[in-house]
Amino acid sequence: MRMLGDDTDRPWRKSRLAARILLRKEAGRMTARDRRLARVLAQDPEVTNRLIQQGVYSVRYQGQRIGDRKQEFDQNLGLVAR
Repeated sequence: MRMLGDDTDRPWRKSRLAARILLRKEAGRMTARDRRLARVLAQDPEVTNRLIQQGVYSVRYQGQRIGDRKQEFDQNLGLVAR
């Protein structure tokens, strides 16, 4: 159970939110609200590329995980060389 004032999972939650936004962007369904939130998350020092990458791999999107598309997705985001 989380205790009031326990912020240990906050960076992970923010990174998963950023991951969901990236998945929407890839699908071409990014909204103005997503863009505003992405701008805020991009400036947040708790949200690291590595946490976002882990979030992308763990989030289910449209009923499936990234899984086999991991390398392709990383290349599209510029996380690995093409």
